[in-house]
Amino acid sequence: MVPVGSTVSFPNADHIFHNVFSLSKVMLFDLDYYPAGQTRLVTFKRPGVVQVYCHLHADMGAAILVVPTDRWTRPRPDGSFSLTGVPAGSYELVAWHRAAGFFRKRITLRAGEPTAVDLTIPLRGPEESGPVAERGGK
Repeated sequence: MVPVGSTVSFPNADHIFHNVFSLSKVMLFDLDYYPAGQTRLVTFKRPGVVQVYCHLHADMGAAILVVPTDRWTRPRPDGSFSLTGVPAGSYELVAWHRAAGFFRKRITLRAGEPTAVDLTIPLRGPEESGPVAERGGK
């Protein structure tokens, strides 16, 4: 996850060439072939999900979530999260999960009061018959 305007480095630490690219609408790029020890830089100017791949390595891939604000966080291993320094007001909380997509929830923050948010992202594993919940906190 990176804020809009961030530059991401794609180094090659392997002994063979890489060719990193994205066909995503948010950021279309192809970094061409480059050898070990070199890196390529990409600056992300629009928010959204950018899927990244390598022409030479079918098993290599990444998703970069480019966010339009500096107010973002990642959940802890237990699924809880917190954001600090957000002024009182009404907001749309947006969560993203690589397998499940985007989820939105309207929240209202009051000055000086922590706000608990319960956000459930339904996920199914191959051996599960029902959804698994990932939960967030303050």
